[in-house]
This record gives sequence, C-alpha cells and structure tokens, in this order.
Amino acid sequence: MAHLFRGGRVHQIFGADTDVGKTIFSTALALASAACPLDGSVPARTLDAHAAGEAVAYLKPVSTGAASEADEGHLRAFAPHVEAHTLMQFRDPVSPHVAATHDGSLPADAQDAALVSRIGAWIHAHTQGAALIETAGGVHSPGPSGTSQADLLRPLRLPTILIGSSVLGGISTTRAAYESLTLRGYDVDAVLLFPSPIYGNDTYLRDYLAERGVRVFTLGGPSSTSAWGPPPVRAATTAQDYEAMRRYYLGVVHGEQGDSAISVVRYLRELHTQRIAALESLGKRAHEQCWWPFTQHTRVGVDDVMTIDSAHGDFFAVHTPASPHSLLTPVFDGSASWWTQAVGHAHPRLALAAAYAAGRYGHVMFPGAAHEPAVRLAERLLATVGRGWAARVFYSDDGSTGMEVALKMALQSSVRRYADDTSDAATRARTVRGRQPGSLGGRPPRVWEVLGLQGSYHGDTIGAMDACEPSVFSEHVEWYQGRGYWMTPPTVHLRAGRVYIEVADAGRDWPASGALAQLDTIDDVYDVEARRASPLAAHYRRVVHAMLERLVVEERRRFGALVLEPLVMGAGGMIFVDPLFQRCLVEVVRERTDLFALRDPPLRDAATGTAPRGAWSGLPVVFDEVFSGLQRLGYASGTEALGVAPDVSVVAKILSGGTVPLAATLASDSIFRTFTSSTEKAHALLHGHSYTAHPVGCQIALETLDLLDTARRTGIWDRARVERLSHLPRVDSVMALGTVLAVALRTERAGYASEEAESIVRRLRTQAVPAACHPNVPPTAADVDAPAFPLHLRPLGHIVYIMASPTTSEPVCQRALDALEQVLQAAT
Repeated sequence: MAHLFRGGRVHQIFGADTDVGKTIFSTALALASAACPLDGSVPARTLDAHAAGEAVAYLKPVSTGAASEADEGHLRAFAPHVEAHTLMQFRDPVSPHVAATHDGSLPADAQDAALVSRIGAWIHAHTQGAALIETAGGVHSPGPSGTSQADLLRPLRLPTILIGSSVLGGISTTRAAYESLTLRGYDVDAVLLFPSPIYGNDTYLRDYLAERGVRVFTLGGPSSTSAWGPPPVRAATTAQDYEAMRRYYLGVVHGEQGDSAISVVRYLRELHTQRIAALESLGKRAHEQCWWPFTQHTRVGVDDVMTIDSAHGDFFAVHTPASPHSLLTPVFDGSASWWTQAVGHAHPRLALAAAYAAGRYGHVMFPGAAHEPAVRLAERLLATVGRGWAARVFYSDDGSTGMEVALKMALQSSVRRYADDTSDAATRARTVRGRQPGSLGGRPPRVWEVLGLQGSYHGDTIGAMDACEPSVFSEHVEWYQGRGYWMTPPTVHLRAGRVYIEVADAGRDWPASGALAQLDTIDDVYDVEARRASPLAAHYRRVVHAMLERLVVEERRRFGALVLEPLVMGAGGMIFVDPLFQRCLVEVVRERTDLFALRDPPLRDAATGTAPRGAWSGLPVVFDEVFSGLQRLGYASGTEALGVAPDVSVVAKILSGGTVPLAATLASDSIFRTFTSSTEKAHALLHGHSYTAHPVGCQIALETLDLLDTARRTGIWDRARVERLSHLPRVDSVMALGTVLAVALRTERAGYASEEAESIVRRLRTQAVPAACHPNVPPTAADVDAPAFPLHLRPLGHIVYIMASPTTSEPVCQRALDALEQVLQAAT
C-alpha cells in the first residue's frame, strides 16, 4: 500500500546508475533531517542531532557483498544517532538477482510480495520523523527475483529522491531514470547530484527539470581537489578517511557554497505538508465542481467522497483522514473500476505501450488511412473474438457508441434486405396515397424494432437506450422511445446449494413463472452442447417460435435485429441468463426468415429478395460483449460459451486494460457488404468519432491481449465458498462466473432502484485495516491469518457483486470472500 503519515515523511532514494552517491546523499539527508529543527530555527553548524529535529531511520532493503562493506555501516559510522537497518544481505558482490540464487533457488523472504511486505512493515514501525529507503544500483537494477526495482517497489509508491549522475554521460542516464520513474507513477520530489563543473550536468538538469516542476539540488563539500566538490578520495588511513568525510559532510549538510542538505530537507518537509493539504482538499473541490455519473448529489456529502491518491494492482490508495496509521488506506477495487480492469491498475507494460504510441503518433485520423496499432489490433480481434465469423472491425470510443454502430449495421442490413421497394417510380407515385394512414385500406407503417431480453442495458446514448426496455435509466429521458420487444429470460441461480433455472415473470411469453429445471452443478449449466437435446431445449424453442409468430403475424411488428448480452446482463442487475436459452433463441430467430421477410403481415407476401450464400439469416444477431467479453466471464467471447456466433459483436472495457476509452465493433462479411453494394457515399456507414482507432488505445489493447493470454481461463471464485454463501439467511441466491461474483439479497423490493444493498456495501467499505496489513501486495497462501481489507463496491439495487480482474490472485479473492461473508453473516 502507498504510505502517508502526518507525523513523519518517507522517501525512497533511487540512483540514475551505480556509483552516483546514493549512500553519501542518504547519509547527508539523514544528518540534515536530524540537525534541522522542525520549528524553523537556524541549526547550529554541527552534525549532531538537534532536540527539535526529526528522528531518522534508514533502510537498505537489499545489499550485496561483504557485510563489513554494507551501506548500513557507513550510516552508523557518520550518523550514529540514525537507526540503520538492512533487510537482506547477500555475500556475493554481484547483482541481487544473481546473489539471491547463489544456492540454486530464491529464498521465500526474497520473493517480490514478501520483500515489499517487509519493507511496508518497517515503514509502519517508523511513522514519526524521517524514514529513508535506499535502493541498490540504478532505477532498473533487478531485485532478488529479477524484477526491476522500479516495478518491485511500485506498490508502495513512495515519494522519490533521484540521485543524478555528475559524470560524462550522466545527463542521459539521469533523464532516462527520471522518465522511467515518472512512467511508473512515482512523484520525484527532488534530484540531487554532485557538482559537475566540467560537464555541466547540474546546470543542464536544473533547466530541464524546472520545466517539469522538479527541483535540482547540487550538493558538494570540501573534496580532495576543491573547496566544493564530490567526496574526497580515500585517505591513507582509516582515521584520516573518517575525518575527511566528517568535514565533507559538514559542508554538504550546511552548504559552504550553493545548495545544502538542510535546504533539501526543508523543501521535502514543505512538499510533504503540501501533499497532505492537497489530498485533504481534493474531495471538497470535487464535490463543488464535478458532476458525477449515476450519482444523486444530494445524497453525497463532502465526507462521503472517496479521494484516490493512486492505484496499483487490485487496490486503490484512498485518503482516510481519520486513520490512526497511514492516511492512505488500501481499498479493493471491487467493481474493477466499472468493469474496465483487466490486468490490474498501473501495469507498467500498459504504461509503456501508451507512451510508445503517444511518442510515435500522438493521434492521427483514421478514415481511409492505416497505422500499425489499429491494423494489428483488428487482425488480432478477428483471429480471436471474431474467429470463424467476423471479417471487419470498426473502432469507436466506448461501449455505448460501439453499440450505436452495431445497431446501425444490423438494422440497415435488415432494411436493405427486407424493405427495399423494387417497384418503379410511376407505381410508387400512383400508390403513395393509398398507403397513408387514414386512407381507404391504409395502415400505419411499421417501425423497425429490435428483439431483446428484459433487464438488458446497452449504454446511455439515445440509440443504445432505445434498444432497451423502459427502465430507471430511461425514465426521465424525454427523447427515449423504446423500439423493441424484450422477452423475460430464464435465469440461473444458486440457492441453498442447489442450481435452479427459473422464469421470474411469465408475462406474455411463458406458460407460467417459477422453476424450469434443477441441475447438479453450475458447470452443468454451461455445458450447452450436452443440454441441446434436453426437453428444456425443446421447450425453449417452442416458446420462442410462438412468441415470434404472435409478434410478427398477429401484432404486425417488424424487427431488424436480435440484440443480446451473452451469459450475464450486467447493469440490469447481474442477471445470469441460461446459456441454453440464448443458444435456442439465436437458432430459432435465424430459422424464421419466413416471418421477418413479411412485408405487411398477414395481408401481403414476403419480400422477394434472397440472401446471398453464407449471409446472415432471419435477423442479424448482435452480441453486446462490452461487459462480458475478453475473459471477464472466463470466456474470450460469447461464441465460445454459447456455441453460436453473432453477425455483429461489440467489445470494450477490458479491451484497453482499464486505461483509456476504446471500443471495437466486429462485423461479418455479410453485414459489411450491405454497405458496399453501392458506390454512393450516402450508402456507406456514416458514423465516426474524432478519436477513432486512436493509436494509444490500440497499442494498449494489443499489450492487454498479450497479458490476458497468460491469465487463468477458469473461475477464480472458490466454488465451495460460493455455495456456502448461498445458505446464508440474508441471501436469496448467488452466482459466480469468471471474475464476477453476484449475491442477490432477500428483499421485497428488487431492481436497480432498490437500496437493499447499500448498508452491506457501506460496511465493506469502512472495515478497519490493521497497521501491519499490506493487502495490495497479494497475500501468499500461507497467510491464513491475514485480515480482510476494505472493499469498494457499486451495488446494483438488491445485488451485491464483486468483480475481480482475470489476473487477481486467488488469495486476494479469498480475502474478499472473507470480508463479504462476515458482513452478510452479521447482517442476518
């Protein structure tokens, strides 16, 4: 977890390279922190600690070589009042990743998570005064496991001091180090380096970094060759060397010329105070100036605002002003930041991909153009999500706009097949009045609609809203016109350890509501191929046939697309639809061209146009996989789960790894050719966005897909634990699939407007975290007594859901289950 304390400041010290003086500067800062009074008075010219100075602690997490040469010893010699400690000392004077495996295997306490947890524990033991953590080598020098130190320490995200290089080539190494740290989200508070009178490194870096808001301090003292320079060369005797270094430190700390370590310390103290003040005001500033989505502002007070300082892995670092420990508390991102997170927050590979594309392209327009990230991503999506059916990829901004594109594709395809008037102009002119409502034999024209399921949600743009049934989302949108028919779907529930498939409301489509079937396991539900020959499948088909005949023949309704969210309808309340039903629905719709081709049922014959070989049949099928796609539910696509492919599919959210908005609408060749049957521009798909196929998003998406290829492909929620939840008195039913765990609470008022889950969510959010708990470093399997951590969830009415990422560790999921189970038990 990130750390911030009122009574103390923590800094990590990185070097631009080896031998740049990290230990010298660490010692100077330790001396200055202890010698400089906190009350602002002028310190005496001494290296002794002042009574009003800071208590100082120093940590070297990893050291290699002889213990007698360890940096800790240097601190003890020249700053005896400083508490100095080394976590791991390897005897071989080589890189830590080589030294740590000297005996053939990496020690357990040298694993990344264990090492960072130990550093965090040390920090929590030194929350008053000044704590300095000196890294080894350069910014990207490997830790014991081989992980770059910049990545290894990122979960802690400590304020950083960078030690620059004053030698020839040092400008380049210092700039590269600074950019590497910035790329990983570190705040570089200051850059320190020795005087560089020959090469002018300090002058160049001061000007360069001033434009970026970073102070550069040039620190020197009496050296072997000048009155103000780098440390003196080693003297003939130990006693002489010690005295020379004492004089040097006196000059560095108090500043005989130019900057001083005292001035650095005062500056760091000021930044620390400013950081706390900025965090404490951020919630109020947001409350006064921002308009939040899906939020009734009258119900959110200033103290209710969640101020996020940073994020890493599965956790936010949230400002908690009342905390007796760190002001930053790790909070599990239990909604995957509105379903976007795929590989954890702040993944360095995604940050690097974004920087690469921004540096190579910025943004470039896409109509009639090609750039490598967009083309490669299209090829990748066609070979995975669209494998075997898709031929084209259309890029847009987000899930809602991606669905707008999909609806235009599908509806226009139906219109051009089923409604093209083949009569000549004279005939149309002669018969136009007779076709008008109110004339003899005239009937109202039919509106093009969509077929869908109750509980669906496709976004908040007008077209996407119109493709959904009336709901709380559209209730106060004056332009909303629901254009479709939405059937009640059979849903899957784990209730008291048993798996049920049931219809909540029979409505007009089902003979009766209630249970349709009971299966042995959740796995049985998703074995669609094995269930296709079941009596339930035959029942589904009969119901769908009857529904379509009633709607088209008796009610004269005209449909242009079947729009589905495969497996789970997210925003509608985490509704787990029986996949067998969705499979049967798609198959029946594709069989009933005879119905959808009727021009004016029941009076007129079907349209005479015939579909080309291999074209879509019945209605174009649209899969809205904005939420469900790309491993969110354990499947790459709905096609993989249902065993049937769509004609159009939309992916977003996970696509760009939770970094920037990006959506892709995949279409079959048949759909694409609808818009290429003419050379007229008006017949093209006239839809686009300024940032269509932006290179940054496409490059990040490629990197995300690479990372997801190595992620687990099965459920990450313990089945036995999930079943145990289903027996709790407060729980009506539970379901888990892929990264999603949903708990339906017992209530008399279900639906999005219900507030049943609010108290549960509030208790999960406000759980106290012990000082020694560092859950954003995933706990190991051995941490059986590790405490639970706060969870930030977004309830959906009476539904409490937790959404992890495909890469979330099993122990973190277990801790989240622990917290949920405890709160649900207490709520009974």
